[in-house]
Amino acid sequence: MLQKSKDFVNKNIETFTINQVWELQELIKYHSDLYYNKEEPIISDYEYDILLDKLQKLESKFNITDTIWNTVWSEVIESTFAKVKHSRPMISLGNTYNEEDLNDFDERVQKNILAANKSLADTIQYVLEFKFDWLGVELIYKDGKLTQAITRWNWVEWEDVTMNVMQIANIPKTIAYKKHLEVRGEVVLPLSSFEALNAKAKQNGTKVFSNPRNAASGSLRMKDNSITKQRNLKFFPFDLANFDEYTDEINNKKYYEVINSLYNLWFERVDYFKKMNWISEVIHEIHNFWDVKNKIDFEIDGLVLKVNDISLWQSIGFTEHHPRYAIAYKFPAEILTTQINSVEHQVGKTGTITPVANLEPIIIGWVTVKRATLHNYEEVENLWVHIWDTVFIKRAWEVIPKIISVVKDGRLNNAENITPPEFCPSCETAVIKDGDKVRFYCPNTLDCPAQHSEKLVFAVGKQWFNIDGFWVKQVELFLELWIIHNLVDIFKVWEKTQEILELEWFKQKSVDNLIAWVEKAKDVDISMFITALWINWVGKKTAKTLAKLFHSKESLLEFPYTQEDLVELEDIWPEIAINVCEYFNNDAHKRILSELSEILTITYYEKLEIIADWNESIYFWKKMCITWSFIWPDGNKIARDDLAKKLESVWWDFVSSVSKNTDFLLAWEKAGSKLKKANDLWVTVINLEEFLSEIKK
Repeated sequence: MLQKSKDFVNKNIETFTINQVWELQELIKYHSDLYYNKEEPIISDYEYDILLDKLQKLESKFNITDTIWNTVWSEVIESTFAKVKHSRPMISLGNTYNEEDLNDFDERVQKNILAANKSLADTIQYVLEFKFDWLGVELIYKDGKLTQAITRWNWVEWEDVTMNVMQIANIPKTIAYKKHLEVRGEVVLPLSSFEALNAKAKQNGTKVFSNPRNAASGSLRMKDNSITKQRNLKFFPFDLANFDEYTDEINNKKYYEVINSLYNLWFERVDYFKKMNWISEVIHEIHNFWDVKNKIDFEIDGLVLKVNDISLWQSIGFTEHHPRYAIAYKFPAEILTTQINSVEHQVGKTGTITPVANLEPIIIGWVTVKRATLHNYEEVENLWVHIWDTVFIKRAWEVIPKIISVVKDGRLNNAENITPPEFCPSCETAVIKDGDKVRFYCPNTLDCPAQHSEKLVFAVGKQWFNIDGFWVKQVELFLELWIIHNLVDIFKVWEKTQEILELEWFKQKSVDNLIAWVEKAKDVDISMFITALWINWVGKKTAKTLAKLFHSKESLLEFPYTQEDLVELEDIWPEIAINVCEYFNNDAHKRILSELSEILTITYYEKLEIIADWNESIYFWKKMCITWSFIWPDGNKIARDDLAKKLESVWWDFVSSVSKNTDFLLAWEKAGSKLKKANDLWVTVINLEEFLSEIKK
């Protein structure tokens, strides 16, 4: 079935025979069963849409009246929920993936309106909203109370899921509208909740959901509605079953205003909902939508375009399958299927070995994808993935492609297991498994070329030394040619000017620019410096904690601390303490640190002499917010940010705003909104005199 599906996806519609159309009908029924009943699809949504679109055109071409369009969703497994007949079916929208189809849609709308009333054609407005692909639910209100909730079983028959819907926190159980109202929308599961749900399932050894949609569907159909309550489902409205009644009542026939009126009835507002005057505005908005999509906490697969004037919907009309007044623009495919041809074992900057799949090239969202990470060997086992498997691959915009599942029915006889290498692919050192963890790594931290290269690429990146002239390929080239060996060589690259100029791609100006960027990067904060060293398990936050140990070059080089000293600090686990001590006590690292401390201008934390026995203070390791400026004991005024920086050296965790998690607010008597908020939240408020008196005890 898998190969047949792929053949039909790629097959020219003009070459289909009548028998192949019957085959296509059965194929779509098969895929619908896998998706809706078994939750084990073997093709992507995009490929399924292609097959459906071809079937629609082929049934029309061959004049087939025995269509499956009205039965695709009806042949589903029996449910324990009661069935409800409904007078107005919930029909699907037509789909498009390109700009040309949007312009064609606009032309058809204009044409149909002109036919009905020529004076209205120039007044068309459109509304753009999220396209949810979740679980459609209808909420029925009588006398201002939610009396019934139903979800689509097939085109005209619904399941009664009232008791479960009552557990969804953002659905209003009463509304400020006393007449009959039927609100339609989608039940979704936030991505953050989905990840937490699966993390808990893995921990408990229970079923892991393949995607948020299936998790939402399963959560809404739980026999035990207390479980539904725990799942943090959300409902967003986008339609009414009784539009005419409601629009007559509020005396408004504009879709944008009608949906906005629902928000006044205590339905949760969707973050994205826009009104536009021309199709060109719509297309421009779609082109600039990427930043919005990346920020929302639930999945959408496109945007829906609707004619704003509801009174025009009837004259614009309907096809057999969908309305003509609306269309769904679906984003370029993010999930498709392809084959794993081989697997490489990549060595990272910490020595961790990651399996990376080489794929049969496939275009996802206008980008050709050839590789995808498998993350670790436990993930390989969990996915049950093999070389030569057909897999679902996901590329969410600019995110690294990821294999999310395996098409199990598509496994070939020659499929090969994926196992960790016995020896490092870079330096041939014996690979070690990190205790009972999932990590396999190369222990050769000093001489492994791959680790070395990755660390240097990391160090010169934008978030650390930010040396613009050093690109990934450039660092790799300089290492290969022995122009650089370590971080010290990067900051002394001017010594290699002649060698670099001998390379084909470098001119004097480019070398001069590189040297200038390096010089600019020599001014560095101690916490950033520690981060750029890339000590295993030491990220930005941990580096900031460690940085408070160093108040001079001497304290950096001497490093008089033990593992026992370090584990007393916040965020320092025993594993981190071991790594830090091993790094600073290593002779090779000491030489590098010594040279770097001479070359770079490192800003160290200032040690406050007025503070003694800080670890006994009641403020130790507490979250503190500071307002405005203060007068320091020596009579000098000190700004808020400067005070925070001084006090960071003695371990308090400062936050920029007051919340229920804030332990103290350091404020003066004329402080404004932060002081008010602290009082409202019962956060302890102290003045500078009280604070200094406590920490000087």
